[in-house]
Amino acid sequence: MAFDAGFFQQVLPERVALECEGHPESVPVVQVHLANGTVLDLCHIVHLADAWFAVQHFRDARTCADMDTVFLPYGLVAMVTVSLHHPASRRVGFSVQPKPKAVEAPGL
Repeated sequence: MAFDAGFFQQVLPERVALECEGHPESVPVVQVHLANGTVLDLCHIVHLADAWFAVQHFRDARTCADMDTVFLPYGLVAMVTVSLHHPASRRVGFSVQPKPKAVEAPGL
């Protein structure tokens, strides 16, 4: 399976919402595992383009206080995991709102 804008715009938000339906008290955590071994703990998706996307991720999942923005080619994504955590162990998780929009870069 190749990850693309459609996955991050439709599939991922729908899957997170479905997981949360049965456990509204839980905090959704989405991790993007990259081919180079890096794991990003996502806060939300910022931008979707044809060949790349931008996300904000938590620097420290324990505090969820600081975030960085990362721009990535879709081909670098090896795996995406969705899990639910108890609010006592995780106070902030992945946000599906607002739903990211795919945009085409003019002239590229």
